[in-house]
Amino acid sequence: MQILVDPTLALGLIIFAILVGTIASMLGIGGGIINTPLLVIVFMFGPREASATALVAAMFVAVSSSISYYRQSPRPVIYKAGLFLAVTTIPGSLTGVWLKTVITDDQMLRYIFAILLFPIAFKMLNARRRGRSDMASEILAFDFNSLSHKRLALSLVGAFGGGVMAGLLGLGGGVVVVPVLSVLMTLPMHAAVATSMFTMIFTTAAGTGLNLYLGQVDILYGVLLGIGMIGGAQIGSKIACRVDSVRLKQAFGLVLMFPLIKMARLGQMWLDPSGTDFALALLGDTLLWLTVVIPTAIVRFVILRRENGLAREEPSAFPSAAE
Repeated sequence: MQILVDPTLALGLIIFAILVGTIASMLGIGGGIINTPLLVIVFMFGPREASATALVAAMFVAVSSSISYYRQSPRPVIYKAGLFLAVTTIPGSLTGVWLKTVITDDQMLRYIFAILLFPIAFKMLNARRRGRSDMASEILAFDFNSLSHKRLALSLVGAFGGGVMAGLLGLGGGVVVVPVLSVLMTLPMHAAVATSMFTMIFTTAAGTGLNLYLGQVDILYGVLLGIGMIGGAQIGSKIACRVDSVRLKQAFGLVLMFPLIKMARLGQMWLDPSGTDFALALLGDTLLWLTVVIPTAIVRFVILRRENGLAREEPSAFPSAAE
């Protein structure tokens, strides 16, 4: 257990967490993809203690974001869907914490998560507009009761996986829960993000409780990160509801690529095969992430310019009746 006494360092940690909390609340994730490496590289935490402490911060951002989303009009949280998924995210989170204590090599589990989520990340990264609608009408049009039993069953399985990931890796579970809500349960993206934060309250609380019992949490660091995450959550949740849903999906896909690369330890296999240098492995993960993101971004930019060009040509090709 480490003790932080430097006020300047504490303030820097809080400011950093505000930025993380802003991104996390915008995308419906817990922020562990940033906080866990920070704790390992900068503050010399062990992997288990880092993931457990990052999960505490994720709990703070989940609660703060959910309060902020509740105050918005229309409220983007679909509470019935969130509570439904919590049925399996809670046992999933406890299972993940338990697995962390008994598994010495969790590589196969990491591969499974990465392989299942890579297609979803690409799907969201390449999201395209289908007609015009606003957030309020999309949320009002969603009907939880119309979902088939097959979709509901698959959603529960996916939510359990998100819970396992939260407890095992300290990621909060949003990287799985948001796709479950958006793809399997067909929630609008704004509602998926907000509902993910609501579900995350239960997931992170369950995992944190067990982590505290096992003595794996550095409470001081968790609280300092949490304070910043609370502030960031208020900012990010307001920004999210002003962002176009397609852009929000693309941003989520962009961010989701990184934890998937890190989860599969691709950077470690490339630059740090011995597994002894966390910073070198993180550099490898980042470079691999950029090799995926940059070409995709270029392709999306070209497609967007082409679509905008066609849109500008439409009025001249199809003059209105008034003309």
